Amino acid sequence: MLSTFINRASRSLKEKNSILCVGLDPALPKQRQRYIIPCKYLAKSSSAEDDDSEARLNFCLDMLEQVADFCAAAKMNEQYLRGFSSIQHRKLTNAVHERGLIAIYDCKLGDIRDTVESALFHLHNWGYDGITFNPLPGNMDEVVKIAHSYMPHIGVIALTLMSNPEAEVFMRNARIDSKPLYVKIAEDVETYNADGCVVGSTGYVTEDDIRIIRKIVGESRLLLIPGIGVQRGDAEKVVKVGGKNILVNVGRDIIYSTNPRAKAQEYYTVFNSLRKNVL
Repeated sequence: MLSTFINRASRSLKEKNSILCVGLDPALPKQRQRYIIPCKYLAKSSSAEDDDSEARLNFCLDMLEQVADFCAAAKMNEQYLRGFSSIQHRKLTNAVHERGLIAIYDCKLGDIRDTVESALFHLHNWGYDGITFNPLPGNMDEVVKIAHSYMPHIGVIALTLMSNPEAEVFMRNARIDSKPLYVKIAEDVETYNADGCVVGSTGYVTEDDIRIIRKIVGESRLLLIPGIGVQRGDAEKVVKVGGKNILVNVGRDIIYSTNPRAKAQEYYTVFNSLRKNVL
């Protein structure tokens, strides 16, 4: 068994010949108007309110069955998995691993040591390979040490320069000792041996921003790239300067399309074509 997260991620990228990470974010019809799971999943579940979780789980499992051939990873946003039991989390991560993917829990974890320790205990038991981490509380060193104390390691991917527009103000324009905040976060990733960075692909994130982050953290660490698809991020920009160890996340544009398998294959083909031109 490969103990480090980076080794497992690198193996998945190579074996699957893919940089695509599918975002499994199952939204309920009563939750919003667009990008929702089909009602057929709810019809198969009990009418009890707390059984929505089974419908969401079944949707995720079906999506994995359809798209896993073209993906190296699956990212699950915690806010969409609220209410999942330990058994349901395990069913999901087992399905991810059975298909040769790594499982990333997008929880943006950030808190004091005791709280982080508790969260990582459960995430390890649920079978997740890595987490997204909010570095603003300032305890990246502690988080990485706890996460890496598990065997296999739980990977820590720090929010460094996110894809949402507000991140331009708080992560790019804000300064610490005259440096952009995202540069300081990237330096902490390198200093404290975290496993990677979340780096956006949308308009305000420049090629130079991505180059700077990659130079600071080194070639081996993972860049997890959201914002492609519905958020209209630029895949060519990311692949051009992101390096070999990148995962490009696409969620809604795949899982809520009329043909998720075909849409995943489309992204797989586009990403691999771009890689051939730059690697």
